Amino acid sequence: MKVLGFRGDPKAPRYAVVSEVGGAYALVNAASDNKLSVPLSIGEEDNAERLDWLYREVLAIFDAHPGIEKVMIKQNEYTQSDTKAKRKSAHADAAVVLACAHRGIPVEMKIYASMPTTSKETKQHAESRVGKTGKYWDNKMADAVNAAWWGLRNI
Repeated sequence: MKVLGFRGDPKAPRYAVVSEVGGAYALVNAASDNKLSVPLSIGEEDNAERLDWLYREVLAIFDAHPGIEKVMIKQNEYTQSDTKAKRKSAHADAAVVLACAHRGIPVEMKIYASMPTTSKETKQHAESRVGKTGKYWDNKMADAVNAAWWGLRNI
């Protein structure tokens, strides 16, 4: 069984493909792609082009990792001082939801309060639950890992 965890970011969304076999969890893409860097040809304000690009990238992830049964999105924690970056991350989340709808893959949105982790502990929890990536290991990647892990444990 496989779950895709996703964490939106305006410049480089992160994703984790986590599998579970017999109670053992593995980060399938630990040594391969996990960062979706927006091409330089897509400008900061080219929202439609950016979302189309991300939508196609998500479909490519599904093709590269057949058998993904669910997608878990770690969405932003919203406050009164929301930023343009948070809005762009929300747009990225929407592109993932649309790709899931077109492939018939269930999707859930989570915040820290609905997953057993916090922003301070996300890296530690991800490493102990599933492992970490060989490169680009940061809180956003750990959020994607924790979201996927949570999705597998709660199917």
